[in-house]
Amino acid sequence: MRKVAWIAPLTSLVLVSLACGLLTAPISGVKDVAATAEALATSLPSDMPQIPGVPDASAYLNPVGAPAAEWKGIPIMAQASAGEEFDDATYSYRVPGIAGIGVEEFYDARLEGLGWQSVARTKVGSAGGYMLFTKGADAVNIMVTKSEGDIVVLLIMP
Repeated sequence: MRKVAWIAPLTSLVLVSLACGLLTAPISGVKDVAATAEALATSLPSDMPQIPGVPDASAYLNPVGAPAAEWKGIPIMAQASAGEEFDDATYSYRVPGIAGIGVEEFYDARLEGLGWQSVARTKVGSAGGYMLFTKGADAVNIMVTKSEGDIVVLLIMP
């Protein structure tokens, strides 16, 4: 129940934010959401104080270290060039340029084969997107964004 209580507000926030944008802007504008998030995250001053309890989002765009083959049973794309676990609930990895285009297809095929169900998503394109999968009481948010010419995949699993 704790996992669902944490994931429900986050999912609602993401979906409401996306829905508001979809109602006031053309569908083609959705691809700019990831670029805007990246621009905001990278434009914050480095000396800005960190808000307690809020992670440094810019670190998610620059994972360091060798990528894992899987994280908490969630597969990681073989093309990943770097990966990092930030806490028990968050892992991000980087996929070089064009190799990241198949992220949506990769997770649809692999997670379905592991018994996960897709319950919410935006279309994942070259600028990014969002997917939510559930399996029983577990949930995984998959956020995809573009950063410095590569694709960054952020996995959130409470």
